[in-house]
Order: sequence, then C-alpha cells, then structure tokens
Amino acid sequence: MSRRGLRPPSPGRWLTLAALLLAAGPVQTHPHAWIDLRVSLHFEPRGDLRAMRQEWILDPTYSHLLLQDMEASHPGLDLDTALDEIGTRMLADLRDYDYFTEMRRAGDRLAIPDAREGRLEWRQRRLHLSFELPLQQRRPDAETPLEYRVYDPGYWIEVLHDPDDVIHLDGGQGCTTRMDPPRPEPWLVGYAATLDRKQRTPVEDLGRAFAERVLILCDS
Repeated sequence: MSRRGLRPPSPGRWLTLAALLLAAGPVQTHPHAWIDLRVSLHFEPRGDLRAMRQEWILDPTYSHLLLQDMEASHPGLDLDTALDEIGTRMLADLRDYDYFTEMRRAGDRLAIPDAREGRLEWRQRRLHLSFELPLQQRRPDAETPLEYRVYDPGYWIEVLHDPDDVIHLDGGQGCTTRMDPPRPEPWLVGYAATLDRKQRTPVEDLGRAFAERVLILCDS
C-alpha cells in the first residue's frame, strides 16, 4: 500500500525521463515513486478560465536519485543550467502523453495544448516541475462544467493533489472546485499490486481508475 492507501507505483517507466537522466540503474532498486500535485486555475476578469498551472513535486527519494544521475550525466555544468536543460526535455517528452492531463467539458474530452513557462527547480530537497497549460477561454457553468484528472496512464507513478495545499482560483469569482477521490474497483487494486516494473499492463489507461477527479463549476 502507498502512503495514501493505494498501491505504490513503480517509476520504472518515467516516459523517457529515465533515459534522459540515465536513471535506469538506481530506479531498479527503488520501485516506488509519487508526485504531489499543486494546481492553480487562472481566470479572465469576465470569468472565463484561461489557464491551468501545475506544479509536480517528486517524492524525496526519487528526487535525489534523479539529481544524482543528472549530476553524473552533466559533469561540470552548474545546477541551474542543468535543471533548465532537463526540464525542457522532460516537457517535450510529456507532450506525447498530454502532460498526464485529461480535461473534459460537459463530458467531451478536450485537446491538451502545448505547455508554456516550464521550469524545473530543486527546492526543499525535492525536484519541482512546473508548467502552464493555456485553455480555450470559456466560463465553466452548469451547462458546460469542466473537469480534469492528472495521472500516469500506466500507473507506474502515483499522482495525487498535495494534501497540504489547495486548488487555487485566481480571479474565479463565483467559481468553486470539488475533488472526488479515486474509487478503483477491488479487482483493479489487486491487479495493480501484482505488476512489477518490467510488466506492461494489458488494462488500457489503468492509472485513470486511481486518479482524482476535479470538477470546476462557476455561477451562471
């Protein structure tokens, strides 16, 4: 069981991040990883939602492993420059996976735009990856509510909102959010617990069953 009551996912498939950071060796000895997610929603003065900003805070152990590999693969390069280079490559990699982000309006899945203002930082002994997703400007009301999930499709990495933070609404007067915790079926919990890092799950989009669902709704 993970720190939040779910199976701890293996980081053996961090997209190609493992390859980018040459982390395959250390990752084999630490098959657990998670991300604390922080989200800010930015609204226009008239109430249209214009952007979603995410901050991913990697767990301490995995952060240190990746930092060590980054230093080994970039000898002599100062930390800030190395972080900028790796952060850019991480976001380019995540683009093929919609940055682990699913958004729906009135039930219809939305296309995820290219991220902007990406940054990778080392703070408080953890790696922080932040970026912004520009959104089609529209106010989420009762007729067109907006919802999102952030998750690793293969469920090798657990992504849940930071329990010590809240979803921030910047300018969203009359808007609220509601977070529904994941409720995977018992057989999926048992199945996920049997997977090791070398296995590919035949269950499509397994991570979605373990993802939090956030509904964004504004007064009409």
